[in-house]
Amino acid sequence: MRLIRWLAALLLAIAAAIALGAIPVPVGSRAAADGQDSVRIYVFSNGFHSDIVLPHRDGETLSRLDLAATDFPVDVRRVRHWAVGWGSRTAYTSLRRVVDLTPGIVVRALAFDRSVMHVQPFGEITGGEGAYAFDISPADYDRLIAGIRRSFTDDTQPIADITQGFGDRFYHAKGRFSAIKGCNVWTGRRLREAGVGVGLWTVFAQSLEFGLARTAVAHSEIR
Repeated sequence: MRLIRWLAALLLAIAAAIALGAIPVPVGSRAAADGQDSVRIYVFSNGFHSDIVLPHRDGETLSRLDLAATDFPVDVRRVRHWAVGWGSRTAYTSLRRVVDLTPGIVVRALAFDRSVMHVQPFGEITGGEGAYAFDISPADYDRLIAGIRRSFTDDTQPIADITQGFGDRFYHAKGRFSAIKGCNVWTGRRLREAGVGVGLWTVFAQSLEFGLARTAVAHSEIR
């Protein structure tokens, strides 16, 4: 009987977490007003992890994050976007695909693992599954950039010899990773600060995606 009650409580907690993450919360004016400039950002989600994708803007994005173009082994002149994410150092540096996930990685990541920031260059984005576009006002974009910058430590030098092999770099981040404060929770918090209405606690990627799908620019508009 005790086991049944424990399982029921666990299922109830999971259901509550899904609901809190799936229901978009109105948090302000996401879209720029008609006739005003807007900034297009994206969110990438693979059903497990999510990243916020920022425009390159002639190097302005990197400079506002206190990052140097020389950190990246790519021709920055060809870069159009930067995908930025926060997460467990163990998981980030051990996984390239979801199928690489092992129980050992899960245990180390959930045991309040150290966190890192991951920054990866991209070219033009044409949309596709798991890509969600948003047009936000310049003021909201400023808040987004500021929130992301706060997630880095003061030492914004890349961590040596750690990469996923895509021209990306890892940096030291603030905070510890845990089961209740993971990468998708970080993404949701940064988006809410920028006026994008996602759920209050986006612990699951699926919950985050449900809210994103309801508030993103229509798929046909993604360019």
